Amino acid sequence: MRFNVFLSVFASSLACIVSASNNNDYMDKIEIVDIMPNEYMVKRDNVTYPQYTKIYYNSTTTETERPMNIILPNGYDETKQYPVLYYLHGILGDEDTMLVEDLGAIAIYTNLLEDQKAKEMIIVAPNEYAPAPGTAVPPSFDQSHYDGYDNFINDLVNDIMPYMEQHYPILTGRENTALLGFSMGGRNSLYIGYTRSDLFGYIGAVSPAPGIVEAEDMFGYHKGLLQPEQLVAEHEPIVSMVCGGTNDTVVGTFPRQYHEILETNNQKHIWFDIPGADHDITAITTGYYNFMASVFGILNDEEVPSPLTITTTTTTTKTKKTKTTKTKKTKTTKTKKTKTTKTKKTKTTKTKKTKTTKTKKTKTTKTRKN
Repeated sequence: MRFNVFLSVFASSLACIVSASNNNDYMDKIEIVDIMPNEYMVKRDNVTYPQYTKIYYNSTTTETERPMNIILPNGYDETKQYPVLYYLHGILGDEDTMLVEDLGAIAIYTNLLEDQKAKEMIIVAPNEYAPAPGTAVPPSFDQSHYDGYDNFINDLVNDIMPYMEQHYPILTGRENTALLGFSMGGRNSLYIGYTRSDLFGYIGAVSPAPGIVEAEDMFGYHKGLLQPEQLVAEHEPIVSMVCGGTNDTVVGTFPRQYHEILETNNQKHIWFDIPGADHDITAITTGYYNFMASVFGILNDEEVPSPLTITTTTTTTKTKKTKTTKTKKTKTTKTKKTKTTKTKKTKTTKTKKTKTTKTKKTKTTKTRKN
């Protein structure tokens, strides 16, 4: 019996490591859907959808007991091991914000899983406001409040991740760990993901807010956490995805500015606009859908990629293509629950790295406008 359990855990761990290993071409396989298909927001009659569980952990970072929510996949088995996604909310939110039904976190993920378009994983939704002891302030749009979000990196790395390893059967290592967030959560996903690229192999930023680098917006001044040239990952992400709505009235063009900084720094990543989206549900669900359908090696299921490496070549490509997405029952006919959507092959930038120098050599190809 114990031997069978060992074999199950070992096989699960090995499969995830092999399938998610970065062979420098993985991001090139991702095709972005412009707008999430509506059918993935709808709960299906024949599918059971999990509930989230609120737990409390002791934070040495804040010296308090803090809440966070855990979503376990259908068929959860304690004898198996699972990759883990940390899902971060925006400013003034909490651990419940991203899990409200209208945002589809559970429905979208479970439907993707049912369609074999996503991997089984454990989803963790923490409270991102993590002020150091004695520094908590009432919610506001100023630096004294932002400081509590800036400090979240310590709570995540030193308290949340060890708690998850001790209490849940998770696979460890950057190839099994993802970070995704919206607005302030997107900003922190980028900052933490690139600062601690040794821990996070998958990074997603949906409509990321300003503040990684020095900036000023309608709410005031952001001191910045890095200089623009410092937004560089020591270990190339397996997936790095940044997106924003074309009509975002809250963070404006800051998502595109992060894309441009990464491009200038020769950091391979995926960038896409979400047509017509504001700082809204359309942006959140579309970013979430594309990220969940791309992580933990789901696109490598029939392949065995090469081991994890740091890239040694540098190219920049711009390609775009469109296709009609297929639904369960139709190919192109519109119905109440299906629609034809555009997809595009997104922009990626590969990097060349050494320990002490960065070499940038780019080759650009023109794309036709969609």
